[in-house]
Amino acid sequence: MNVPVILALGAIVVVAVVMGVVFAREKDPQRRATALTRTGAAVMALFTVLAGIFIGGDAMQDPGGTAGTLITLAWVAPMLLLAVAAWFWPAVTSPLLLALSSAFIAACIWLAFDPAALRSFLSDNGPVIAVSVVALAFPAAVLGLKRTALAGWLLVALGVLPLLITLIARSGPLASLTAASVVPLIAGISYLAAVRMAHGSSTSEHPRAAAA
Repeated sequence: MNVPVILALGAIVVVAVVMGVVFAREKDPQRRATALTRTGAAVMALFTVLAGIFIGGDAMQDPGGTAGTLITLAWVAPMLLLAVAAWFWPAVTSPLLLALSSAFIAACIWLAFDPAALRSFLSDNGPVIAVSVVALAFPAAVLGLKRTALAGWLLVALGVLPLLITLIARSGPLASLTAASVVPLIAGISYLAAVRMAHGSSTSEHPRAAAA
């Protein structure tokens, strides 16, 4: 069983177990939606920690030393800054994350037209696309606690589009990118399901209020 399958199964099991407990105890759809959102965020946070340990450990082995530290900080520091901004200033961070994600996906499309150059670039610099997915997905997950719908679509896009583009164009290795994409996709689906659940609850309450 490969890493993406393990990650997908683990994330699905965690979400299913938590929601099974919540649905058994809570009857309020709003509370269910909140629990689903928080579960998606927690799964994404745990995945980011594990991915960071794996990617950072790999960088400390090759190239190692100061270079490995700088390479790790080059993506961890912006990721954490974006996550903090998403929590404290979601209105400002939302368009920034949307622009960064759009630029990243556009870059994937552009690179897909030159697979040989992309393979050479990845050979020299490592799994940059996979790391970029993680670095953008974690701030998007934090944003989801404030702007759930937008973050859900961002996570789904980050989980699907770079992988789909790479698969269609056959422009790079799929293993690392698949491993980086699975959990953001599941977290995004959790967010969108939570939004739908909360919206359905508010819609059903309007006729009751009108009848009263």
